[in-house]
Amino acid sequence: MRIIQISDTHLSPRHRHFAENAEAMRAWLAAEQADLIVNTGDLSMNGAIDADDMAFAADWHRALGVPFLAVPGNHDVGDVATIRADQVVNDERLARFRDEVADDRWTLDIPGWRLIGLNAMLYGTGHREEAEQFEWLRGAVETTSKIALFQHKPMFIEAADEGPRGYWTVTPEPRKILLDILRKADVQLVSSGHLHIAKKVQHGPVEHLWSPSSAFVCGDSQEDLGGSRRIGAVILEFDADGVVSRFERPAAVADLQIDPHMDAIYPRSQAVA
Repeated sequence: MRIIQISDTHLSPRHRHFAENAEAMRAWLAAEQADLIVNTGDLSMNGAIDADDMAFAADWHRALGVPFLAVPGNHDVGDVATIRADQVVNDERLARFRDEVADDRWTLDIPGWRLIGLNAMLYGTGHREEAEQFEWLRGAVETTSKIALFQHKPMFIEAADEGPRGYWTVTPEPRKILLDILRKADVQLVSSGHLHIAKKVQHGPVEHLWSPSSAFVCGDSQEDLGGSRRIGAVILEFDADGVVSRFERPAAVADLQIDPHMDAIYPRSQAVA
């Protein structure tokens, strides 16, 4: 099965700074004829507070004419209060994503594999659905199939036991719960977005992969986290024996930066990946 992972499309009918990349990505995806597209979050530019952005992003994905699955990012449903006190994950934001896009957690079984999508924005919020999702995951990993996990934020930057990395990763406490659950299964791939960086690294039997953004890269607004700051997508070729991943850069995209437009789009945020 051929899956294309895109991420951080940051679509908006109002903020059109990166519309050229959106159109280039749309054309490339149509030509690639994947079996499935998976978006690992931040479908919208500012869907957490702008319903039009969320609706626009959902329509863009449906118009691709290819089956797609998605998990939400911080700009879709909000974040923890310590990161964005003005955009905390709540019932209204979760409902908007589910109404416009689809379920924010899911499983898909393909030969030899179970694909699992998680709402990483619940981690550390204390929202009642955080515990519900962990319990759901305990059941979802009860399979003899290999597992590929998709979520917005990466687990960590360098190591599973590292301390807090602020905005950039899953925080240590929910990370520990998550990894304890996943250790009981044959997890082969953890694929995320959020950082607008292309990188993959092997930790034991698990490949941790960061998908680049389809919209923009970060300049001085982002600390050095390793990897390659570029626009693109990920091709994932699954068969019963394993998965092969590679980064692809559509010829027509440009490495546009968010920094010149930061104040116009995210006037109160400190980082926007």
